[in-house]
Amino acid sequence: MINKKIDKIKEFSPEQLSEFVPNNLVETIEYLKVAFPPKLPTLKMSDREIWIEVGKQQIIEYLESKEKNNNVFP
Repeated sequence: MINKKIDKIKEFSPEQLSEFVPNNLVETIEYLKVAFPPKLPTLKMSDREIWIEVGKQQIIEYLESKEKNNNVFP
């Protein structure tokens, strides 16, 4: 499955790919916010699903705090 996706990516030129790949931390954060919007837990969600959703948001919050401090990584 992953090989099919890689083959599909190879069909694009570098210019086309640059439209989809974030170029900096701010763009990366905005991309992640769209790709992983916050979800409220439901009764149908397992504990694991809830923690996965929490983890996604924690990553976004971490990157936002680093960008705010202009210190990408410690």
